[in-house]
Amino acid sequence: MKELFDLNIEKVLEHWEVKHAIREVIANALDEQQLTNTRDIEIYKRENSWIVRDYGRGLQSIHFTQNENKEKLENPNLIGKFGVGLKDALAVFYRKNIEVIINSRYAHITTQMANKEGFNIQTLHAVFSPSIDPQMIGTEFIIKGVNDQDIEDAKAMFLKFAKYNIPLETTKYGEVYKKSNDIANIYINGVLVANEENFMFSYNITNISAQIKKSLNRERSNVGRTAYADSIKNILKNCESKEVLLTLVEDIDNIMRGTNKDESGWVDVASYAVKTLNKTNEVVFMTPLQRSELTNEQVEILQQSGKKLVLIPDSVYGKVSDSISTFDDVYIEYENSFEYDFVEYKQLTSKEKEVYDIQNIVFDFLQDNISDFNFKKIPVKISQTIRVDNFGNVTQGLYDPRKNIIIIKRSVLSSKISFLGILTHEIVHYATGYSDSSRDFENVLTNLIGILFNAYINNKKTKNIFSLFKKY
Repeated sequence: MKELFDLNIEKVLEHWEVKHAIREVIANALDEQQLTNTRDIEIYKRENSWIVRDYGRGLQSIHFTQNENKEKLENPNLIGKFGVGLKDALAVFYRKNIEVIINSRYAHITTQMANKEGFNIQTLHAVFSPSIDPQMIGTEFIIKGVNDQDIEDAKAMFLKFAKYNIPLETTKYGEVYKKSNDIANIYINGVLVANEENFMFSYNITNISAQIKKSLNRERSNVGRTAYADSIKNILKNCESKEVLLTLVEDIDNIMRGTNKDESGWVDVASYAVKTLNKTNEVVFMTPLQRSELTNEQVEILQQSGKKLVLIPDSVYGKVSDSISTFDDVYIEYENSFEYDFVEYKQLTSKEKEVYDIQNIVFDFLQDNISDFNFKKIPVKISQTIRVDNFGNVTQGLYDPRKNIIIIKRSVLSSKISFLGILTHEIVHYATGYSDSSRDFENVLTNLIGILFNAYINNKKTKNIFSLFKKY
């Protein structure tokens, strides 16, 4: 005995193709697998027909009556939500002269056009006959005479059948995937809704926002970026894997060239990626201008640190500068780890000792002639090696405020004039606390030059020190 069930479809979606109809059949099978936690669906060819088979509860007439499937609406991970896709699919198959047979333990179902009850209008009906296998598990769609390419095109609309379907990262908002080709795919609960030519990743959005629900049309295709952009940003701002974050951050460098992918151009996403990647303690961030100002010696320090240099634009740097590693941090690590090769006084040659001993004259002169600062004598140590200063300069001497000592490279002892100049320079650092290139430091040195020449002219206590200048 046959029963006709009016699907209330008179005109079908003219722009739907066969692949879209097959997509709806596959989507229903995948949803049933998800709801019943049963084995994977099967899609295979049998003679001249393609079979889509699930192993769920079996299709019955009630599935054609619900406008909105409450069960699906309450499950956030399902593909179908409104129960209209299957009826539209059957209409497309009918319009394209493709025969479809549906088998379950409840019925054997086909389709035909028939008069709508009480009206002289023909609509598409589902024809229910007794099941050919009352013990059957699940539902079997038999699609006769369909083109093989339509099947492949339909499968390509699902993440499940994509080449790269293992996520790089999973967050509460969705998943991040490698691109399978030059075009990135945007999926919603595993169904393809859009393509992006300038994205670096593909995405599967699993937390459906109100904006997406409003924009998700019946066709579930060509959804605009405004609908899903915020969801993708949320996915990225919850990623923690180095693979995703490093890819994002490395692409930030391309912003200056205009070749960056769209995700790295989102300042909030870029800022998050930079701060999160910074936690690995494996990277250092700079703006291009900061990088251009590094000396060769500073570049060498950076290379020796083993940290990866990542260039970021000023717009991002301004948002994250107080929470990321910069070259200053690298230099502090370098400074703390540097080991001097100190030389004891007894290891110096007689000529080196003669030069080294001049320090007493320098300290005495400064104490006698400059009263604004404390020039009390502090230890002066000699080292075979010396670190680069924080300006990236290869220095011959430095003042170490932590140990309150002056360190001078041994090679400087080969020249009294060099030793006098470098020693005086570092003593002024020690006594004043002023840094190189500062106006205050230059003012003290200028004042000191005036004092020296005044003392020379007046031939006061500087006779011994200025006799050195006459020899060299």
